[in-house]
Amino acid sequence: MARPRAFDEQSVLENAMNVFWHKGFEGTSVQDLVTETGLNRASMYASFGDKKALFLRVLDHYVQTISAARFAKLVETTDGRQAICETFRNVMRNGLAEGRSMGCLMVNSGMELAPHDAETAAIARQSFKRIEVMFAEALIRAQNQKTIDSSKNIRAMSRFLAGSVQGVQLMARRAADEDTMRDYVDMVLTTLD
Repeated sequence: MARPRAFDEQSVLENAMNVFWHKGFEGTSVQDLVTETGLNRASMYASFGDKKALFLRVLDHYVQTISAARFAKLVETTDGRQAICETFRNVMRNGLAEGRSMGCLMVNSGMELAPHDAETAAIARQSFKRIEVMFAEALIRAQNQKTIDSSKNIRAMSRFLAGSVQGVQLMARRAADEDTMRDYVDMVLTTLD
């Protein structure tokens, strides 16, 4: 009979996420994960598999928690235009408030690994597509509410906005100042006019 786990899985995922977020996949050692999570190597391997398997679980955890919170306004705000504007401003504020130049774990991981790792590339594409769909739904609401011109191409606009929100996150990663980020966000939002 298997022994019950003596650790909180969510806490382990959070701690592992922080290591990967700060150091990247390649820069994170198994010892870093052992130290940060409090698990010994045997428990980590038995529960999560190797470093790559834990990393993939962390990416899923990130999507379900951090990413979901970052894009909640896009789904929850009934005013489509307002949802888009609030999402961009919230992503900008989060990037500035972190003060650690962390950016987005998904964007960072996609840049680091996607060119040579099919699993990470697929997860990054799926994440981008999910954000694109959320922007498309907000744009459709805005067109129905007559706050965005009905001639706007929803597919092109949603792709542009999804890419632009990644731009904000990359700017946060390189520690762009508030004026620069605000100018960028303001310019992106002019495409709604």
